[in-house]
Amino acid sequence: MDLSKTLIVLTHQPLTKHNFIRFGVGSTYKNWKIKYWSILPLINKKIYQDYTKKGSRYKKNKNFKVIFSYSNLIAELKKLPKNFFYLNNGGNFILASLIERFLFIKGGRKIIFKVSPEIELNLFTTQSIKNYILKNNILVILKRIIFMLKDKLSLFISKKISNINSELVFVFNNYMVKKIKTDYNKKLIKINSPEYELFLKTKNKKKIKTKRKSIVFIDDVIEDNFDYKLTYAQDSNRKKVDYWTSMEQLFNYLKKNFVNFDIKIAAHHRRNKYDLPLKKYKFFFDQTPELIKNSDIVLSHNSFACQLAVLYNKPLIFLISDYYKKHHYNAYLLTQELSKTLGSPIINVEKYSLKPNAKDVIKSVKINQKKYGEYKKKYIHHQKNKNYGSWSTILKYIEKKSKSN
Repeated sequence: MDLSKTLIVLTHQPLTKHNFIRFGVGSTYKNWKIKYWSILPLINKKIYQDYTKKGSRYKKNKNFKVIFSYSNLIAELKKLPKNFFYLNNGGNFILASLIERFLFIKGGRKIIFKVSPEIELNLFTTQSIKNYILKNNILVILKRIIFMLKDKLSLFISKKISNINSELVFVFNNYMVKKIKTDYNKKLIKINSPEYELFLKTKNKKKIKTKRKSIVFIDDVIEDNFDYKLTYAQDSNRKKVDYWTSMEQLFNYLKKNFVNFDIKIAAHHRRNKYDLPLKKYKFFFDQTPELIKNSDIVLSHNSFACQLAVLYNKPLIFLISDYYKKHHYNAYLLTQELSKTLGSPIINVEKYSLKPNAKDVIKSVKINQKKYGEYKKKYIHHQKNKNYGSWSTILKYIEKKSKSN
């Protein structure tokens, strides 16, 4: 491979089928290619092993290089030419920033793309801090403070190390355009978000006709969350049992009250196919866009896949719980804010029979078309954007940039 015609992308993610599509692995433009370097084994070897063991649905690809050791990393750095482009998508890890610095020293030219959150959210309001303190014991609070300080320090050091001018800046939506346009003198390049690209690929597929309706739950694997394990601490098996016991009770209640509905679980792309916490309900792997498209109602915590529900104009119902509030407080607040922004109702999984109960919520759920439209315009995609194919678009602009300098 001619590395002078290559975009090197640092990542801390394992390669699943979902990430294969999301990352644009195999994308090309003229003679340009994308080469991924996964540094997950260097960040946390055990987690890498967990996500590549039997049943993990881990994929291998010649354009996705897993860096197993520092000697392996040095060998790859030595192969680099004097002129290439790179993108640091390796998370807020000091190691990723150090590697970025070496890429720059080797002659790499930096590009960035700004990933937007599902929604704008201020986590540190007086009320949210007060609620968190009241709901948790001193050990949980201290643990959280230590984690936040560690995270802030890591982010500060990472930014100092990787403080390198970028040649090109790509943005997914209007929210990010407004948020960062004053930080960059260069023209921001608008591209589609990965979720919108998934929507474009599936929107013209024929909808499956069936006499039965379906309720689709978007699985987040929150009991064994990848990012949480990398940066904080893994939930215990006891908490996992508590979470799925509550979810099963809710599903049983819905099945009893909505006999014409099938309940389908859209399995998270990192869920191991042998890790099926519920036996009565089927987990569907690598079919989330299709499941949402053919659904009648979508249940979710705060997954990015909610954007597909908005794009397919499906009624959304958000799920919270006391478990969620205690162990994933930031995500709990995010779920509430998404509900408010989209005008979608919330069900407390552990209190589904209380008024308004889950049955009444589902019967009365409606789409707030105005709020859906505003959310799409702000967070999902640029209207009138003609840059379809996000990764090929990135390579196209890199090609232009390489010729202009």
